[in-house]
Amino acid sequence: MSVPSAAVDQAMEEAVGETVGESPPLMLSQMIDQLSPAPEPAPIAWWPQTWGWLVLGLVIAALLAWRGWRRYRQWRADRYRREALAELRQRLAQGEGIVALAEVLRRTALAAFPRQAVASLRGDAWGRFLNASLPSGTTGFDDRAIAQLSSQPYRAPDAAPASLEALTPQVERWIRRHDASRSVAHE
Repeated sequence: MSVPSAAVDQAMEEAVGETVGESPPLMLSQMIDQLSPAPEPAPIAWWPQTWGWLVLGLVIAALLAWRGWRRYRQWRADRYRREALAELRQRLAQGEGIVALAEVLRRTALAAFPRQAVASLRGDAWGRFLNASLPSGTTGFDDRAIAQLSSQPYRAPDAAPASLEALTPQVERWIRRHDASRSVAHE
């Protein structure tokens, strides 16, 4: 006796528990794998989107260039200060003492100010000039320091003052901080 093939197929499906044409249920990870990838956003442009940002960028670039140019000019204008400090350190290292302080201080003043305002100054007038050329609020030279700078270079080398350590920072401070743009007239 022959069993129809459709009956056999149906019996097999019932035994297995599946119907023909249906697939088994999918797991969550299998469903995620079937998703299409998310679209990538358009790349962000490096250039500004509006003209205002471009103008702001140009203004900032111009200000930075102007500031750099001014700093370069100031650096070049302060060359005599750097050279004076280097010479002072070198001469002090060689043991020249107060003579080096007085000479470098005078030559720095001659480089920064008009010769006719500096060259003839001696004693108290020299001290007033040095103190007047410092910015306000900056500690200047006292009478004792001015007397040492004015008289000690002309004395015998063995008469060097013991206060060289106190006078050196004052001279270095003046070289660094004097205001060469101030018009300092001598009396």
